[in-house]
Amino acid sequence: MTFSVLNYANIANIKHTAKLTAHFCHHISYNYAQLTEEFITFVYHITVIYIYSKVRLMKIIIAGDGDTGTHIAGALSVEGQDIVLMGLDKDHLARLDAVCNYITYEGSPMSRANLMECGADSADIFVAVMPDDTINLVACQIAKDCGVKRCVARIDSPDFDSEADRQLFARLGIDLTVYPERLAALDIIRYIEHNWVNEWFDIHGGKLNIIGVRMQSGGSMCGKRLREIPNNPRLFHVVAIKRGESMIIPRGDDMLLEGDTVYFSVMPADSDIIADLCGRSRSDIKHIMITGAGRVTENVLELLPRHYDVTVIDPDRERCAVIASRFPKVVAVNAKANDITALKDEGIARCDIFLALTGSSETNIVSCMVAREHGVRKTVARIEELQYVPEAESLAIDKIINKKLINAGKIFSVLLDCEVSTVQCMSLGLAEITEIVAAPDSKITGRPIADLALPREFTVGGIIRDGNGFLGEGRTVIEAGDHVVIFYVPGALNKVSRYLR
Repeated sequence: MTFSVLNYANIANIKHTAKLTAHFCHHISYNYAQLTEEFITFVYHITVIYIYSKVRLMKIIIAGDGDTGTHIAGALSVEGQDIVLMGLDKDHLARLDAVCNYITYEGSPMSRANLMECGADSADIFVAVMPDDTINLVACQIAKDCGVKRCVARIDSPDFDSEADRQLFARLGIDLTVYPERLAALDIIRYIEHNWVNEWFDIHGGKLNIIGVRMQSGGSMCGKRLREIPNNPRLFHVVAIKRGESMIIPRGDDMLLEGDTVYFSVMPADSDIIADLCGRSRSDIKHIMITGAGRVTENVLELLPRHYDVTVIDPDRERCAVIASRFPKVVAVNAKANDITALKDEGIARCDIFLALTGSSETNIVSCMVAREHGVRKTVARIEELQYVPEAESLAIDKIINKKLINAGKIFSVLLDCEVSTVQCMSLGLAEITEIVAAPDSKITGRPIADLALPREFTVGGIIRDGNGFLGEGRTVIEAGDHVVIFYVPGALNKVSRYLR
């Protein structure tokens, strides 16, 4: 095996190996400053041969070094993928390069020469998350022409989100467009409909559900080990437990504790039984109060059925006018989100659910606390800074909306090249769900699940066969062509692919 070209896209996951080897040589008597480029190249070749003998990495170029781009690059680098992050901020890229396990490149995604230097001619995926929609769309077209296999563009305008636009983009070589505000709104609508859960995912068009529920002390499962919980006939499967900042792929000896977020796979007809098991109850929603009149709120109002009474509060008079014009039944109030008097005047005490959707995570957290003090039963906060999520959860905010995690989930669906894209990210990015088709010669095909000796990092949440969903158990045999629902922790993506492909 020979490797004749060394470029940014080839060395993303070998950079630290070369540095560590050089550092080791320095300590055993070599002068670090005298290490030659030939030596680094030697380390590179040895490491590449080893890695490629184990698993085929994917080359992924991400254009955009803002919060979204860096988050996606970090998440994918944890999965061992070959990442190049393009950006225009030289100092920011230098700081990232010093601490992150991926390559950074200063350049424009609109430049064919820059894309080729990043290895676009042999890249598997190109992701454009620049601030400008037009740049993202054009960059994807150029990248596809350079030879990238699949291209993804983030869009921030509803003008580009129609089915006709998506078909046009597909003809132009853009395989997927991601509109984060729309995806966030869909997540909020699901929570309004299923407000006793923290997370709700419809798998394969609703043939199977994955739901995450925070365990209360009154739940019949609270304080019990999984093997002690009656489940015959099998109505649910506990696929994961989120405890603090850790995600547990459980076994029979694991215990469910108050405050855990427990993730279940369950058939749609049986989902309501989970509420009692976890000590939760559903609230009837009639009155909704929203702070923030931005694009997420607009998308929520477009999707929300008209029988709800909705009040939107925002300090921008023009945004209030837009909301009042587009949605005549919605009450738009020109006031600050932390204006207690305005909140009281607009009826926060009779509100059933409070949606804090301003652009400030801090304001949203405080607003939800105020809503709780006034008796609001359900609260939702948009929080873009991941470091604030544990704090928000500790304050009993019922639902967290984070667009970075939503973006990453969509990108992972392209990474796995699923025939049906159902990759979703859990809170804090501690786990993902994917639905993937079992290949005829995969490791899990034709054998009972109990005999598979699956790694601790993932579990089978359910199976879709011939359009019908069901929960797998020990004696279930996975067949070729089955759509297998996998729940896995970061870093296990390659293992998932190797088992199922």
